[in-house]
Amino acid sequence: MEWPERIEVESMPMKTIDGRDELNLAEFPLCALAHRRKPNQRTLHFEDRIWDELRREMITRQLTITGSDAFGLPTALDDEVLLGLVQLTKQHGFSDRKVPFSRYQLLKLLGWRDDTKSYERLEASLNRWTGVTLYYRNAWWNKSRQSWVDEKFHVLDNVWLCHRSDLKTDFGEGTFISAFVWNDVIFRSFQAGNLKSLDFDFVKDLDSAIAKRLYRLLDKRFFHRTRWEFGLKDFAYEHIGLSRGYDASSLKRKLRPGIAELEMKGFLQPMAENQRFRKLCATEWRVIFTKAMPKLVTSDLASPPSSNDNLVTALIQRGVTRRSAQHAVQEFPADQIEQQIEVFDWLISRKDVKVSRNPPGWLMSAITDNYSPPKDFVSRVEQARRDECAAETKRQGEEREKQREAMERHREEKREQRIMDFLQSLGDDERMQLEKDALVQAPKLQRSLIQRGGSLGAAARKAVIDAYVLARLLARQ
Repeated sequence: MEWPERIEVESMPMKTIDGRDELNLAEFPLCALAHRRKPNQRTLHFEDRIWDELRREMITRQLTITGSDAFGLPTALDDEVLLGLVQLTKQHGFSDRKVPFSRYQLLKLLGWRDDTKSYERLEASLNRWTGVTLYYRNAWWNKSRQSWVDEKFHVLDNVWLCHRSDLKTDFGEGTFISAFVWNDVIFRSFQAGNLKSLDFDFVKDLDSAIAKRLYRLLDKRFFHRTRWEFGLKDFAYEHIGLSRGYDASSLKRKLRPGIAELEMKGFLQPMAENQRFRKLCATEWRVIFTKAMPKLVTSDLASPPSSNDNLVTALIQRGVTRRSAQHAVQEFPADQIEQQIEVFDWLISRKDVKVSRNPPGWLMSAITDNYSPPKDFVSRVEQARRDECAAETKRQGEEREKQREAMERHREEKREQRIMDFLQSLGDDERMQLEKDALVQAPKLQRSLIQRGGSLGAAARKAVIDAYVLARLLARQ
């Protein structure tokens, strides 16, 4: 398809709340967020392990990113530019790999200043994306096939830029066309609908690069459930892009400002430090995220505004009257109510007699009197940890069994080869005499099986000869 030298470009709306994000690009970072990188570094590597429903096993997903010698690896700023290109493509309905735009249009979309420095930064970013190659191993979700696949591709195949020097005096900036061409792998993912809604203006308003990365990943994950728990190091290294040189204390320090920004803007549910970061052992920490519940819109005649409307709703769903629920939320700490709700749900699932007669009444009494959990109560967090530990123990056991079987096969193959080599080294007469001697020394049961013939007889004959040969070989050592 040939594009004309110039064409009128419709001015893009300043607000682009109805944005889009490609799901694969949201899962792994495409740049490192470390402040310092080796000047000659040209490769980034990220990986994790997840349960694959199609294969019914744990798989390792890997993403390797290489930059060109001339322009290097992507930066956090380049990540914003790439997301802007997705929005430009959305404006054109994801209809063609080749997307026309003006540099001024893209700057306005990104919220950058209209100055020489911004134009230079934009061109450098597009140069980098043209030179970057992505290597996905078991890590690119193919929506058509509903499976994780391998893919290797450049992000952009081509870029044409219309510079200010190309403009004629009787035309404005918006009348000249630049264009970029997506690689076919990404564009096929667009057209397959492997996209999610994205509040692009929300992303632009975030100050921290870590907050932007957190938002894109968690906004994708919250579609499936509103609470997620991750291993701190794997999450920070492999999904946020923080330096692997950071220990747990440094990772928490690096993540806190981005988390706080998302809490302040109403995306994440605020949590105390000991709830956000949970220590499992000396070297292992977990990080927990809960999506903030939208606040209920209430009138002056209705219940008074409350930051805990989600707790009111949770209590009402369990049979408590609205008035009682509102009173409880106003009078008692949120964590106390949440704990009693969790214990209540646990008892209900076990059909415990404590709650069978009057479940809402028991729940309100538990909140009011702050009942202690039953001795055998297991919280969702603890159960998830136990399930994870059990799954890891099972995986390690399966790995050990596979290794044991492989070693056993290797020993058996080596044994068979030694026997074969020895027999082949003998002449015909020597081999016949060896087999005769072996059969003479065989136990009575094996001689009986050999005389009967058939498959059992053949197997018994081979076993007798093999054992005799191995004994001869050992005697030589």
